[in-house]
Amino acid sequence: EAQLDRFLFKLLVPYPSLEEETRIVARFGEQSGLPHPQELGIGAVASPEMLDAAAAAVKSVTLADSVTDYVVRLVRATRESADLSCGASPRAAVLLAGAARAHAALDGRDYVVPDDVKMLSTAVLRHRLLLSPAAEIEGKQVEALVARLVEQTEAPR
Repeated sequence: EAQLDRFLFKLLVPYPSLEEETRIVARFGEQSGLPHPQELGIGAVASPEMLDAAAAAVKSVTLADSVTDYVVRLVRATRESADLSCGASPRAAVLLAGAARAHAALDGRDYVVPDDVKMLSTAVLRHRLLLSPAAEIEGKQVEALVARLVEQTEAPR
């Protein structure tokens, strides 16, 4: 369970198309390994200083007490759900709040709104939650459960 809590997001990446997968297999058959990123035209897009400035900008984003309370109530709701045998930990709340700050900064705001939390809740929580055996048998999905909890947890206005 603790290992599930180590990553910020769980993003779902689809399988490549038939053509893409064929190119992948062919490329690895020709070479002994991956090409150097520069050979593919890939270079640095940010300096360490730019990354430090971005991190500072995220830290400066205001998280109102009411939004903090919302994050905590949402995460705690996962622990109270009968459909989950393992809910999200306090670390999930900390990371969800941080991700919401980053989203607000990327959106050009210096404050978090509840919609930032709602938008990121599935990506931050899905891999931290374990369905109960009964919920699995019923075919329930973690993503739908998170959506339901987001809908049921009153957000500040």
